[in-house]
Amino acid sequence: MTKQRIHIWAGTSNKTQEQFYKYFDQNKFIKDNHRFKTDEAYARNTPDFNLRSQFSKDINKQYDYDVDWITIYYSRKRISIQTAIEELPIWNDQTEVDIYQACVSKGISTVNVILGYADDELIIDKPLENYNDMLYIGSFNIPG
Repeated sequence: MTKQRIHIWAGTSNKTQEQFYKYFDQNKFIKDNHRFKTDEAYARNTPDFNLRSQFSKDINKQYDYDVDWITIYYSRKRISIQTAIEELPIWNDQTEVDIYQACVSKGISTVNVILGYADDELIIDKPLENYNDMLYIGSFNIPG
């Protein structure tokens, strides 16, 4: 049986939707990285890593994060953490319970933003205090 590891962040943001999603914008880095790889006349011999999204920087991703493995829920209205967890692509009841318990133990009962990022290799040993108004909840195994 294979397992997948999902990292969870949750919180309450007063930012507009545009402001909130700017944190994840990696278009400039992807464009620069593509140009570096395909344009022989490009002035630098590496992409500009300062153009990475703030999310990539905060989780120490050397390049860009994989958009196929991220789920972001944003709403202007607060909802219960249990309802927010149901917005994530987790189809395992025990994992949902584990995430819920971890949120409650961190004092999180209502949110308007939640993020799930599946990455088996990502390790967050020293979480930041704030990830775009979200708190790092932890990583969880999802049985396959």
